[in-house]
Amino acid sequence: MKLTAFRLQNYKKVRDTGWVECQELTALVGKNESGKTAVLRGLSKLKPTDGAKYDPLREFPHGRFTDEFKHQDWPAASAKYALSPSDKAQVVQRCSLLGQVESVIVTRHYSDKLTMEFQPLPNAQHLALNEWQCYLDSTLKSVQEVVAPDGKGDAWNPHKNTLQSNLQNRIAQAKSASNAPDLSQIDGLRNEFGSCMNEQWSKDLLMPMVKDLDKFIARLKAIRTLPEAEKWIADQMPFFLYFGNFEVLKSAIYLPEFVGRVNSQNKDPKTRVQNALFKHVGVEVGELAGLGHHQRNQGGENDTVRRQLDELSIKTDSASQAMTKKFADWWLQRHHRFAYRFQGDYFRIWVSDDLDPAEVEFEERSLGMQYFFSFYLLFLVEAKDQHRNCILLLDEPGLHLHGTAQQKLLEFFRKLADPTQPESNQLIYSTHSPFLIDGARLDQARAIYETPTGTQISTEVWPKDRDSLFPLQAALGYSVCQSLFLSNKQVLVEGPTDYIFLHALNEALQTQGQGGLSEEIVMLPVGGAKNMAPLASLLVGHDIQIVLLLDSDKAAQTAIQKVRSIMAELGDMCLQAKQFSQDPAAEELEDLIPESYYLDAVSRAYPNIPLEFTTADSSIPGVVDRVNAVFARSGQLKLDKRRPALVMAQDIREGRASVPLELIELGKKIFAAITAAFANGKERA
Repeated sequence: MKLTAFRLQNYKKVRDTGWVECQELTALVGKNESGKTAVLRGLSKLKPTDGAKYDPLREFPHGRFTDEFKHQDWPAASAKYALSPSDKAQVVQRCSLLGQVESVIVTRHYSDKLTMEFQPLPNAQHLALNEWQCYLDSTLKSVQEVVAPDGKGDAWNPHKNTLQSNLQNRIAQAKSASNAPDLSQIDGLRNEFGSCMNEQWSKDLLMPMVKDLDKFIARLKAIRTLPEAEKWIADQMPFFLYFGNFEVLKSAIYLPEFVGRVNSQNKDPKTRVQNALFKHVGVEVGELAGLGHHQRNQGGENDTVRRQLDELSIKTDSASQAMTKKFADWWLQRHHRFAYRFQGDYFRIWVSDDLDPAEVEFEERSLGMQYFFSFYLLFLVEAKDQHRNCILLLDEPGLHLHGTAQQKLLEFFRKLADPTQPESNQLIYSTHSPFLIDGARLDQARAIYETPTGTQISTEVWPKDRDSLFPLQAALGYSVCQSLFLSNKQVLVEGPTDYIFLHALNEALQTQGQGGLSEEIVMLPVGGAKNMAPLASLLVGHDIQIVLLLDSDKAAQTAIQKVRSIMAELGDMCLQAKQFSQDPAAEELEDLIPESYYLDAVSRAYPNIPLEFTTADSSIPGVVDRVNAVFARSGQLKLDKRRPALVMAQDIREGRASVPLELIELGKKIFAAITAAFANGKERA
């Protein structure tokens, strides 16, 4: 099962986030106090690894608690899961009604009740009371109108009288009932018909009435199997492993003090991470009590004590080797070797690496390495090695790490969430650091911010809140700066909209082996046509080959003239939108996209604005301008072209069937033209 979206309701500052789409790796980006922790912790309790349940006194919105809480069982967190073919086979095996199911929505309520909604909904529905009453009335009429075959009247009349009497009694009961009958009652009527169908002639008379009754029975029997399918979903749906303010392990753990905290059921972060360590080693808390006193007053050899110490030594050595091997698969830097040792009243952790074999205390390693180790230990133990059935929720990870260390942390997250790896986990994390946002994958980011009605999450990534927007802008800017001199071949595009769309298209073509740009060519958004000339001059001055991809409007023509004034031959390296369209009026990248698909992307980016075009709108040449005409009539702001670009980018990356073939062919043409321009420029040089 793959998490495709989540929703949080009635939780602390959150009234309703609406559905928030998720990918393999999803970042919730927002400033302090925006509600990031509440969203992650609230979501985690849908199926937590730590067994935490909703506490209405502390977690239901305080301002609504007195007036509203007792009126109903409020939903808190919902998750939408896409079912794999094997998942579907399992649910169909348990309930035949679910043959067409593609996904399921699971909701946890404050009472801890779990409800489910399969999509599409099963065809069969519970029998309604009015439906049952209509059946009884029509069946009574049919029984009254039945004429027995010649010579069978004497045999039929007793059956007819019995059925009429039974049906009349059931009609009277139905009129005073508030609900339709259950399966046992319907089975009872079926048996009454069955007792009257002893010969073929009686079967011929009554079978038309029984067929509808059999449909009711089959329907209700199938519905009765739904709970079995729901139980399978509840058992198999992923756990949520929440990491918030947890303690980083220390080199030395004082055992008597740790045992005391565990026995007092202390659940603070320090106890949590230390407890995970001993579970990993395979040592029970009871074995630790009094461990440091084995050396005192023993009076010679003691086989029991010696055996216990030997067993602890073997367990710690085995756990050390296991962690050394497993950690190397996840930590992307040096290869570390771990050594766990009991020393009197203390448990010690020592670390060496492939560059320095000398053992040092765990606390002497880098903070980044300590963070990774503590996080991975919790992950390993609390997920019980069920890596494929656990979604990680990380609240402000690496908050105190240096920017470069945060980037390595992001690399680590990418590896954890990589679905091509044999063991991978979907991962949702919160941050306000631009170094923990992938500037090349802004479609993975979700901006979280406060409004007068509570915390909201923007699935379109670009909120109005400037503070929430800043990390996203900074991440994109940092990504651009990093790529500026990484390649000797640069494609300059006008803005982030072009970059987001073309980057996704290029990535998809490369993955499918259908072309795209070579790895040595880097795309760079420059912030508008006006910035083309100065940036082109900067890059050419550093012996970097460039190709410019521009719109076909006046601003683009002005930019081309300025570029030619810098270096005449650069004019031949300018590609324009109109080159890739048969429509002479095409000016922007959006004009090259099949219009029906682009408008669908706009509708998904702005679901509350109906795209209803007037006759006058059809005379407006560009699709963006036509959309803006609709927006103006709706009293909305101007279209933010990045929002539909992000929608299309996600479609393209996920290979959705809605992506038109013409769009793929457009990508091939654009990237082939760019490749040819670089080749021609090299020949001239």
